[in-house]
Amino acid sequence: MNNYSLGYVRKGRRNWRAILSWQDGEGNQHKASADTGIRCYPDTKDPGTGKVTRRDTRGKGAAEDFLKGWRDRRVREEERASEVIGSTTTLYSYAEDVIKEKAARQAITPTTAEGYRGCLRHLLGTELASTPVRDVTPAQIRDWEQTLFDDRLSPLTVSHIHVFAKMVLTVARRSGDVVSNPFDLVQAPKRPRKPINSLDAAGVRKLNGLVTDDDMGPLFMAVRLALMTGMREGEICALRWQDIDRESRQIRVTHGLKKVSGGFMMGTPKSKSSTRTIPYGNALADILGARLRTMHEEREVLELDWDEGLYVIGSAQTGAWKSPAVLGRQWWMFARTFGLVGTQGVPPRFHDLRHTFATMAIASGVDVKTVSDLLGHANASMTLDVYADALADSKRAGMEIMDGVLSAV
Repeated sequence: MNNYSLGYVRKGRRNWRAILSWQDGEGNQHKASADTGIRCYPDTKDPGTGKVTRRDTRGKGAAEDFLKGWRDRRVREEERASEVIGSTTTLYSYAEDVIKEKAARQAITPTTAEGYRGCLRHLLGTELASTPVRDVTPAQIRDWEQTLFDDRLSPLTVSHIHVFAKMVLTVARRSGDVVSNPFDLVQAPKRPRKPINSLDAAGVRKLNGLVTDDDMGPLFMAVRLALMTGMREGEICALRWQDIDRESRQIRVTHGLKKVSGGFMMGTPKSKSSTRTIPYGNALADILGARLRTMHEEREVLELDWDEGLYVIGSAQTGAWKSPAVLGRQWWMFARTFGLVGTQGVPPRFHDLRHTFATMAIASGVDVKTVSDLLGHANASMTLDVYADALADSKRAGMEIMDGVLSAV
């Protein structure tokens, strides 16, 4: 069975042409083209340089529809020609079994399993759900995903569902239950990037004036940690005093609270790179010292011995952690009450304090690799992608400095 690419379209002499490539069972690469019969028009070029100044894309959408249909027909013809039976289990039942199997051998976390079941609910009751996995086609998938959009699901949600369903068919292919994965021929919906709503320099100054070191309660301590270290909400709530080396001034991020059905559970950080060590300076050392003294005093009143296992923003009396949901609500009320506004013109979420740390660090000249390590990103390219605007401002400021340096006489 051949493994087809998504293909592409390009302009011919008069019409758009569809280009399709594939790899056969022996690993050999092939390519074919077809005239779509759809008229194309020349791009506008600069008479002097010959460079394209405006691309004329009329007819491109129709040509891409032709490509999809052509590709799907070839796949169906090859599937009919093959004598591979495949699994007759419906896609819904197969997906259920995949989730159960992965959860049973702990290949996924309870949070991920719950997310998968949420995706599965959007398949329930559809034609695709009752289709045997061997008979699922790219056209069916596109029709199903269009109904999700018609139900007003966001592109981000549809993208998550797409990734889940593709994973299920990937398992089916590896298990020999389908000849090929039809999701390989369907482009995932683009995930819209949520704009960063960090505080600017004026907003940070305002926040610093509101969050006093004299009152180092759980909320203010959490705000300081997020703003000065870039830690995630769940990581801050899971931080214990034993995770802080107060002599060498380092915070070890080894755990985080994760949302599960009905509440939160303690777990390892969201990725391997999230387990990290964050050094801190004098200002945060003083703030942590104030919080430590407050908790010591609360324990002494109750005649309780000190315990390094206590949570930094948790209860000094009971030793319970603070729920990230409660922390988020308290911060939201605080931000609205005192009129804190982010760069998008709306009150910042607690997570936006992490964004504030990152954007301020980049703007201050901290290199991207260091920022990436402090945030616990998988790699620097993720940081580059998320904070592209902040990096652009940093580059502009840097070039203005270099402009003055290199033009000096």
